[in-house]
Amino acid sequence: MSTFVKSALLAFLLAACAERAEAAIKICNKFSQTVYFAMAYAQPGYDESYISRGWLVLAPNGGCDQFDSALHLSVFWYYAETNQYKVSKHVKNINMWGNVRPDKQFWIATNSFNFINNLNEKQSRPGDPGVRLVGFTRSVESKDSELDETLTIEADGINVSQSFTSGQ
Repeated sequence: MSTFVKSALLAFLLAACAERAEAAIKICNKFSQTVYFAMAYAQPGYDESYISRGWLVLAPNGGCDQFDSALHLSVFWYYAETNQYKVSKHVKNINMWGNVRPDKQFWIATNSFNFINNLNEKQSRPGDPGVRLVGFTRSVESKDSELDETLTIEADGINVSQSFTSGQ
């Protein structure tokens, strides 16, 4: 192989690796309460088998974090919630995102969790405390590459926005 071809191949591989290393799924919280974020994604190599994981704890009013830097996904599903908080003297509220018109249902738990959800089989209830089946909403899918996305819980406590850097 000529030096030129080797150099071109090396440059291509370095660019591809650099792009992969930069792809990230970042979650932000502009809401005034702490948000607990869960994610689900397809389990590689298994048909209709998904992993649901949580909780990523997002500080109020602008807290951001990357869900897992080792994940390189083209699509994922999400669910988020707050603890109960006081709105007024006699009114308390819990906000939830991802469960209205859900695309799929996955297991979550009170404490940190990592469940395998096989949608082709009858769902059996995991034994973790506070476990429940909830609806998750599908993110936008990247057709040509891995997601490089920021998902933001907006300050109004209702809306979620998704922004992308490239390839979506």
